[in-house]
Amino acid sequence: MAVTESNWAPWLERLYDLRRDKRGSHERPHKPVLLLAILDLLDRGILRGNQVPFTEELESTFRRFFAVVRSRDDQPTIEHPFYFLSGDGFWQVFAAGQSEPLYRKGFAGGAPSAAQLRRKSATGRFDESLWALMSDPMARHQLREALIARYFPEHHDQLAALSARQWSPDRSESGETLLPPGRDAAFRKTVLGLYDHRCAACGVRVLLKSQLSLVEAAHLIPFSVSRNDRPTNGVALCPNHHWAMDSFLIAPCPDSRSRAGIWRINERRLDDRIEGQRDLMSLAGKPVLPPRETMYLPAPEALRWREDHLTIAD
Repeated sequence: MAVTESNWAPWLERLYDLRRDKRGSHERPHKPVLLLAILDLLDRGILRGNQVPFTEELESTFRRFFAVVRSRDDQPTIEHPFYFLSGDGFWQVFAAGQSEPLYRKGFAGGAPSAAQLRRKSATGRFDESLWALMSDPMARHQLREALIARYFPEHHDQLAALSARQWSPDRSESGETLLPPGRDAAFRKTVLGLYDHRCAACGVRVLLKSQLSLVEAAHLIPFSVSRNDRPTNGVALCPNHHWAMDSFLIAPCPDSRSRAGIWRINERRLDDRIEGQRDLMSLAGKPVLPPRETMYLPAPEALRWREDHLTIAD
């Protein structure tokens, strides 16, 4: 199928914002790991048709991927994402011979155990339009790359090595790009939502009813360097301050007084006697305006990258 931004972007926006259990600054990895495991079964030809049975093969594949990304007290309980992924609106789980899904929105309760899912011969099904994308080999790999970029960028090479079909990280065998065209839009929506469409440098916020926003989503460590679409590698900036940051005139940097960092300027390249540069220089020492959720504060390593590159810029 033709993979375009119009059919990819809405799905990536939803997949970049999976509903996950959170513990402090830690988001549980279960749902994206389940999706990676299902993509792997598709690559291996084990799944045919829009049905994902709860099998030992799915469990073992899930555990292999989970072992790479787990941290803290994460446990490889596949029954939780298999059941609760239904809450994200594009997946349903059915018991054999039943037409009503096991998960019903608004009904509280825990997930069935793995043993119960096996006894019920439980099967998961995707929304048909998402399944159409997943059924295409190229689109499937693009989806894998986007999921890893959003949730597990530091484990990219390890996860890619576990995948049944090996690809170049940047190009297909025919030389085509492997990142879906809607990836930038998904990152943008996630970051701008967290910053309430407000520039983290000057505080400007212009949001029209049509959801047109003045601010842009900027990667702290450029995606070409990091392949990292985590919200902690992003910040919302107006076009002027986005340009200034990417030109290494200003940078959000680590600071003990502000968990979001403070702004520093490149004094060798800016002159407060010149109109237009004065406003940039006035940012020096001011705190970075933070996102609404503290767990998505700029990552310290991303702030250090910006600080290091500010000092070495020409």
